[in-house]
Amino acid sequence: MKRIIWLTTLLTAAAVFAMAGCSGNDEQKVTAEQVKKEAKEAVDTAVAYSKQKEDEFMAQVNQQYDSLKKQSDELMQKAKEQAAAGKEQAKQALADLQEKQQAVSDKMAAMKDKGGEAWAKAKPELEKALSNLQEAYNKAKAELQ
Repeated sequence: MKRIIWLTTLLTAAAVFAMAGCSGNDEQKVTAEQVKKEAKEAVDTAVAYSKQKEDEFMAQVNQQYDSLKKQSDELMQKAKEQAAAGKEQAKQALADLQEKQQAVSDKMAAMKDKGGEAWAKAKPELEKALSNLQEAYNKAKAELQ
């Protein structure tokens, strides 16, 4: 939705500048083809910018997830040892961590196939899943110490 608003604003601005250029008698007139060409270039630039921002976001999320997964895996090993010793709290912490890890992994995989508005809608869901994983990790770490 933001992309559509942004593109509409950009196209409107291009049209206004094109019309302003037509007002002077001694200046060269802007043709419809020139306006279309400039609008297409603006749209292409906006699309490239959006893709770049999506890629940057996913790289950041991947880095954060990899770090959290490594820490969680280490903590899960400790939880497995305690769970084997009969500690129910450790079993629950282990299950919760695994569930949250899988949720983040699933959302990251789903976002690779999305674009535009669907991607923008899925982004907060991924951020929430990552936050839930961080909370589960912090809780498990506190419980297992």
